[in-house]
Amino acid sequence: MNYRLKGILIVAVVLASFGLVALAGTADYSPATYNPAVGEDISFTACQSCLSYGAVSYDWDFDGDGVYDVSTPDPTVEHAFAEAGFVVVTLRVDEGGGRYATCRKGIYVGKTPLFAVRKVTPDKSGSVLVEITVSAYASVSAVGVEETLPIGWQWEILDAANALTKKEGQNLQILWMNPIEAGETRTISYRLYPSIGTGSPSLAGTIAGYAPELVKATICGDLNIKK
Repeated sequence: MNYRLKGILIVAVVLASFGLVALAGTADYSPATYNPAVGEDISFTACQSCLSYGAVSYDWDFDGDGVYDVSTPDPTVEHAFAEAGFVVVTLRVDEGGGRYATCRKGIYVGKTPLFAVRKVTPDKSGSVLVEITVSAYASVSAVGVEETLPIGWQWEILDAANALTKKEGQNLQILWMNPIEAGETRTISYRLYPSIGTGSPSLAGTIAGYAPELVKATICGDLNIKK
């Protein structure tokens, strides 16, 4: 074998190897609920169709400390949280061959008079649909949502659910003038449009209101813009 042909083969192998690493799928999962009770066993199910390859293992970090607590070949696991409050649960999928995909979502453990969950749906055009569903478990007045929008992305309100909207810098503010009663929900939606050079940024937001004391919590659900 001459050196030129040998060199071409080596380059091809290297490119193929890096190509395989880059072809990891998009990790995603669904919890049985985003608002479990303390000590309640709930299931977390990884999306298998989202992956480019079959999973070697599903690794779960249930307390947000960056250490994976459970590693299993089964896409579904059960977990109970020992403490109340907001926690980030991370799924890492090992697809083998050095391919990994991760997904982070927010969970709120325990009782709360006001709760919100975010759903992010990417579009083939590159834009992203964001829906936030607000649930009241008591009568709550002056309910407001504040989202920190990713830098470099344009935005458009699609449905404010009869709320007032305002943009302050990178923050999108939404306020309901009328109380949201116990058992009622409101769903707001907006669309994000990426500009050149933007990657896959994270989303962050809070919900607040008076029930009758001030209640403030982090919005649960999707925390990253999916590919």
